[in-house]
Amino acid sequence: MWESIVERFQDSPQRLKVAETIIRHGMHIEDVGIVKCGEVRVPLKAIGDALGIDRRTVRATTEDVCSDDELCGFFSSLRPAGPSLEKVSRQFGYGVVTIYVEAPENPGILSDVTSTIAGHNIAIRQVIAEDVAIYRQPCLKVITRDPLPGRVIEVLASIEGVSRVIIDK
Repeated sequence: MWESIVERFQDSPQRLKVAETIIRHGMHIEDVGIVKCGEVRVPLKAIGDALGIDRRTVRATTEDVCSDDELCGFFSSLRPAGPSLEKVSRQFGYGVVTIYVEAPENPGILSDVTSTIAGHNIAIRQVIAEDVAIYRQPCLKVITRDPLPGRVIEVLASIEGVSRVIIDK
């Protein structure tokens, strides 16, 4: 699907930026000029201001999407995945580990990471895996009930395909 989106907006980098933002934030296009996050309508001007572009470009993006059945079906079905606990982890005493991989499309890395953490008897509260098609450097963020001890970090860093492990302190 991402290839279809890029192809559709290949002549308009700003419209591609709008489409990418809508996807990243789990917003959906309900109709021409109507963008929502869940049930909350998002003003086109707010999207444009956040991206440094004119609201008319945001509206034109919704027009393009709604004129294409495949894109319209995709963009109208998007929904937010829920709140990220990453930025509030300290208030809860949770741990956050961010994992970068050499080839994110390779299978098994998520399984290896979660198995490693669970094997050390640490509960996982949330996992956020960024899509390789949308993010330039996708990562896996794991929020745990307790901060991870150094020995677990060492094991995570040794998983085949993992290039970097960052702990939020």
